[in-house]
Amino acid sequence: MNLHVVLVRSEHSSNVGSVARAMANMGAHRLILVDPRCRIDSAARANAAGAQDSLNGVVSYKSWSEFYENEGDGIRIALSRRAGRNRRVTALKAELDQLADVKSADENLYLIFGPESDGLDADDLAFVNYTCHLPIHGEFASLNLAQAVLLTLFMVRERFPPEKMPKQMTGEIAKAAKPFYFPDQQIKDWLEAMGFDVEARKSSAYLTLRRLFLQNRPTQHELQVLESVLRQNIRKLQERGGDASENSLRLTLEKLTDDLGDIAGQ
Repeated sequence: MNLHVVLVRSEHSSNVGSVARAMANMGAHRLILVDPRCRIDSAARANAAGAQDSLNGVVSYKSWSEFYENEGDGIRIALSRRAGRNRRVTALKAELDQLADVKSADENLYLIFGPESDGLDADDLAFVNYTCHLPIHGEFASLNLAQAVLLTLFMVRERFPPEKMPKQMTGEIAKAAKPFYFPDQQIKDWLEAMGFDVEARKSSAYLTLRRLFLQNRPTQHELQVLESVLRQNIRKLQERGGDASENSLRLTLEKLTDDLGDIAGQ
């Protein structure tokens, strides 16, 4: 399993350096920065100590769009201590135990950490598979960024011991994997065709469906089948003149459920 540590909007170069050192301790492969707010400077290199490989090979993206355009598909786990109505946060150990049965040696695992001041926001969590929290036994729940990375990598390595890999890896690992693919627009179009407000934040059917699909880690083939089914349902709704009555919605949902039930056998 290829381990990628993703730091989002990191604010302190010293923390980035400490993260690089934690990666060297635990055999993580690549350090990725998304919209960084600091530079790899002397403070970063000092805190990395002798673990300079991760800093030398750091990959930086200006936005999540650029990240997904360049990174391969894989498992994406975000770390957060904040749960909420629309943020389901589970124990990291529980999710790692679930992944142990499906782990592939050539799979990419992205571990995503937010900025020091306020952590990950809803947009950062848009396309993650799982949002997890770390075990905290004291009254103070906030970990230093590098501490959080070190603890996370330790738990991952306890579950998935490292294979023999080169000291430093480049973007070739991610690009060798299948590109990230998700029928996001088709889900939005389908819900809008049925009269849902996809921009709703507090009770969004769109966000709920997206989480449901991503947390079940569908294959690319399954997502392509889903996209085809959604397109067909949209056409049927348009043929009915946009009728979004309760009975129409019920029949459409039943048809979609039946169609999706065939995915597992394909």
